[in-house]
Amino acid sequence: MVPEINEVEVRFISKMLSRLVGEMNAEVCDQCGKCSSACPVSKEIEGFNPRQMIAKVSMGRLDGLLKEDAIWTCTTCLKCRERCPEDISPYDVILILRNLAYRAGYSYPAGYDDFIKGVKESGFISRPQAVRGRGGVKVSRADLGLPEVSGPGDMAKFDGVIEGIIRAGK
Repeated sequence: MVPEINEVEVRFISKMLSRLVGEMNAEVCDQCGKCSSACPVSKEIEGFNPRQMIAKVSMGRLDGLLKEDAIWTCTTCLKCRERCPEDISPYDVILILRNLAYRAGYSYPAGYDDFIKGVKESGFISRPQAVRGRGGVKVSRADLGLPEVSGPGDMAKFDGVIEGIIRAGK
């Protein structure tokens, strides 16, 4: 089911995007690339570039961005926001683009289904694991005197919530 975009939603989303992007032009975003150089995704996925996304948004070229998987690959680490000398936040722009894409009827990429399946099965995005401490020695939660991390208490209820999120995103 494709959600209807009503005029109020369009105005609200446009206003938020305009406020974030503001008068984004050569005087504001100098395209220094600090956001992209800090981005862990742009280092791993060719074609993901927060700097280019900001440039497209500032020129009003949203059409292609909403259809691309790029807006869904952002890990929301906030490094782009932290590194920008002009206080422009590609992270915030990407979240608004995701909302706009959803409202326009675009679905998230199919790869998210595997991720969601893993969360449904275990209750975790990623299971807690030992990490390397000083000197390269592996340290577990037990080594630190910490209890094991438990999953959701009521897996059936948790599964229902996840299913609702999945239905809302399709």
